[in-house]
Amino acid sequence: MADIQLKRTHAFAREEAKRRIEPSVNKTAESFGLTFQWDGDVCNFEGPARGYIAVKDNTVEMAVNLGFAASLLKSTIERTIREEIDQALG
Repeated sequence: MADIQLKRTHAFAREEAKRRIEPSVNKTAESFGLTFQWDGDVCNFEGPARGYIAVKDNTVEMAVNLGFAASLLKSTIERTIREEIDQALG
């Protein structure tokens, strides 16, 4: 089971939701030292944390597994991710 799971609904076309999420992915990846790769509507990332973001028709879903060092900052990481996603889809 992932250390952090997130599921948010949206009212956008899938392409628009992805367009809105991409800047948040870039910002979060830079902040936490992650590398990422988009494969269609799924962004896989790794570094101090590993996981994915999947942009679907009505939802954005995310699962994150934290490494030991990142797990010490779990609440900060989770709050940052939630705020970024909520702002992007708001």
